[in-house]
Amino acid sequence: MTFAAAVAALEARLETRIELGLDRVREHLSRLGDPQETVPAFHVAGTNGKGATCAMLASVLRASGRRTGLYISPHLLSVRERISVNGRPISERDFARLMTRTLAADPKKRLTYFELLTSIAFQHFAERRCGVMVLETGLGGRLDATNVVSKPLAAIVTSVDYDHQAYLGRTLPRIAAQKAGIFKAGRPAVFRDLPVLRRALKRGAAVPVRRPWTALRVDWKHNIQMLRSPEGRSYRVSLLGSRQGWNAAVARAAVDASGLAVPEAAWREGLASVKWPARFEAIAFGKKTLIVDGAHNPEAARALAETWAASPWSKRPARWILGLMRDKDLRGVLEPLAPFLRDVVVVRPPSPRALDPIAFAGAVRRAAPRAHVTVESDPASALAAWRRDGKAPASAVCAGSLYLAGAALRFARGRA
Repeated sequence: MTFAAAVAALEARLETRIELGLDRVREHLSRLGDPQETVPAFHVAGTNGKGATCAMLASVLRASGRRTGLYISPHLLSVRERISVNGRPISERDFARLMTRTLAADPKKRLTYFELLTSIAFQHFAERRCGVMVLETGLGGRLDATNVVSKPLAAIVTSVDYDHQAYLGRTLPRIAAQKAGIFKAGRPAVFRDLPVLRRALKRGAAVPVRRPWTALRVDWKHNIQMLRSPEGRSYRVSLLGSRQGWNAAVARAAVDASGLAVPEAAWREGLASVKWPARFEAIAFGKKTLIVDGAHNPEAARALAETWAASPWSKRPARWILGLMRDKDLRGVLEPLAPFLRDVVVVRPPSPRALDPIAFAGAVRRAAPRAHVTVESDPASALAAWRRDGKAPASAVCAGSLYLAGAALRFARGRA
């Protein structure tokens, strides 16, 4: 099987098809020798912050000398991004070979798109003899395919807020219960100390994180901030965003609770070199600056609003290029952003789940009556128009969906 054929076989399972549950995944993995149990794991869930926390963990563990596997979702530019070892995405050859094996172990074609990728990740990390793997849940936690790992080094929940209510429940306690479902008896259960998570905790040795690391200074242009831990240590972190202090605090608590020995030098090196694209990422276009942020739910939009308000770009006019999925909380996303919206271009993110831009434009006008709102055919056209227009604002924010963020990164890298 070629890489192209492997991707076609994956896409035939439809990324939009979601069937939560662990029985078919466990049955499938047992045919492959249960590769998920061969590598010690950090397992991370949360409405927001789980990806950045995973990136921090993987970078620090790699800096400590451990061969580290990282499994994330979704991808921005290539499906290979989801599965990496020591920062290197799985090769096309290995992806195709493991897809062939995975499909053979799924003769009735029961696995979903995400479950196929989860199986390939476990096999790849086992084959590469990783010393540790970092797993980001896809949706929720309790019934997510990644939850087949039985004895994680630590299970982590970064935050709880409204998202995916059709699958996780309509109330915060129900959503929290789904995310806390990754906690395992006798294993560290690390979580941001939220009352709803304390009430949801039924298993695991509780490790509540009560204080974030604080920002000392920010280099906005180079995507760097200095954070200080409650113990008074300062760290250079190559990520912007008002919530990175919480993510760093949770990552540190998880490693400490796991019992793994990670030198202080590895923390400094790992956090200084961590990469996590499209999370308040500033990209320079000559004298113009594009901010790419995948904020796609109310909590993420509030974090974007906080970071934007603190940034130097908020002091001048900016163009907002927005797109959203149909199943997202439209009002909840727009409410924290509305005070900043004056020049808005609405686009359709490249996904079959995308919200119609005409409908979205109407919602933007209601949320921000003073905004000038237009609709563009696609993200690349909107970005190209902003870039070449000498009268357009010098800064632009592209936000509302990780699919839109991926399109913005393709444009920025000349791949539009």
